Amino acid sequence: MCTTPPTYWNAPPFRTRTRDARHLDTFARVDPLDRYLDSNRDRFVDELRDLCRIPSETGDAAALEAAALWCAERLRAAKCETREFRVAGEPALVVGETGGGKRTLICVQHYDVQPAVPLELWKSGPYEAAVRDGAIWARGADDNKGHLLLRIQAVEAYRAVHGELPIRVRFLIEGEEEDGSAHLAELLAKDPTLTDGDGALKEGGAIDAAGRPALLLGGKGILYIELRVRSMARDAHSGGATHLPNAAWRLVQALNTFVAPDGRILIEGFYDDVRRPTPAELEHVRTLPFEADVLKTIYAIAGFAWGRKDTEARVASVFEPTCNIAGIVSGFIGEGTKTVIPSEAMVKIDFRLVPEQSPQKIRDLVRAHLDRHGFKDVDLIAKEGTRPYRGRMDDPLVRAAQAAAEQEIGKPAMLIPSSGGTSPMWQVCGKRSLANVTLGMGHPNAGAHAPNEHILLDNYWKALRATVALYGRYATQQ
Repeated sequence: MCTTPPTYWNAPPFRTRTRDARHLDTFARVDPLDRYLDSNRDRFVDELRDLCRIPSETGDAAALEAAALWCAERLRAAKCETREFRVAGEPALVVGETGGGKRTLICVQHYDVQPAVPLELWKSGPYEAAVRDGAIWARGADDNKGHLLLRIQAVEAYRAVHGELPIRVRFLIEGEEEDGSAHLAELLAKDPTLTDGDGALKEGGAIDAAGRPALLLGGKGILYIELRVRSMARDAHSGGATHLPNAAWRLVQALNTFVAPDGRILIEGFYDDVRRPTPAELEHVRTLPFEADVLKTIYAIAGFAWGRKDTEARVASVFEPTCNIAGIVSGFIGEGTKTVIPSEAMVKIDFRLVPEQSPQKIRDLVRAHLDRHGFKDVDLIAKEGTRPYRGRMDDPLVRAAQAAAEQEIGKPAMLIPSSGGTSPMWQVCGKRSLANVTLGMGHPNAGAHAPNEHILLDNYWKALRATVALYGRYATQQ
């Protein structure tokens, strides 16, 4: 059971450790990169644990500042030219650049993390960064501190083994990704050249249960809203349920107009701007491996939502928008009984959007839908919004990432047009229509956004090696 997050994240933001050779026999190999990783393995793990001990959740200004300073110092240690951009009172955008050559690769990362609650479900504290069973367990280990750090460590590893980088690598590390990247556009506008480049290495990435690397070429957008209902001045005795208005029932009635039993979203105009996949795109996704049984086992479900078959679920995960209830609060929810008519109810909803849907337009459509169906008394509060972005598959960056992944991970890579999650690739890539790709080490049961988030260290080293290979390949890839 977890307690209050530990306070040792207040230590200096970055420190270099001497080599610990405890595990060299396990990982002894012959090539120069393996020798370098063997000699720095314990230091690299300790660095990740240090970063994961910072509880940089949205709204925790002190922890976010500590994480930003840690990242800036780590970039400087990797011989990056480092700058920080700020908007008053908001988390910093940390920028680091290094290398040379004709091509620039923009690494889009973040140091903020999702809230760790419910704490009681963690097997070890979310900010202890425990090491057990060949894994590091911590909030943010997978999303996104592990991916962030291995890409910086790969810069050091490339330089140590091969010499100076043959490409320019620019890190853009923000602190509001989990809150919709609310100020990223404003921060990037302070230096418009920050988004000048040839391609983007986006956050995240995964290796499936069969060991195949999954390379994601975009992400869905998001609109996050709250709906609130007040039906009376105060709660009342439930004996009055025959005639006193119940806020929870009112909210449930409104929600019942949003989604059909087959999962289709019923908000008028919702699909008008959706870019339909081409027949070739559909065929590509249908032929990709999809570990349906693995997912069903992880989540202990007999089948997928809305009665979808396995292939339908795969296609929907890439190409369809969503309307998801993230949480509902109303009335008495404690232990025991209390017979009450709630006077207030609130629901949090996230809509994952696909190209060319606009968060602002969807917000207006939701408001119009509520009004049209007689729910003008339901308040709508928009919390965050990010546009979707899907890059091209036919690009030197994608080919270089695919070759690097297959070389170092050892299985055919899957090119997936979009993830189900959201990242700010529209703000970074939209101006120049850049290709973007993931190259990472997550796995199906990593637990991102959930209790017991973790990474597998074997995957970490594979992804780090693949990233080193990408830095070299991308310089000359056609």
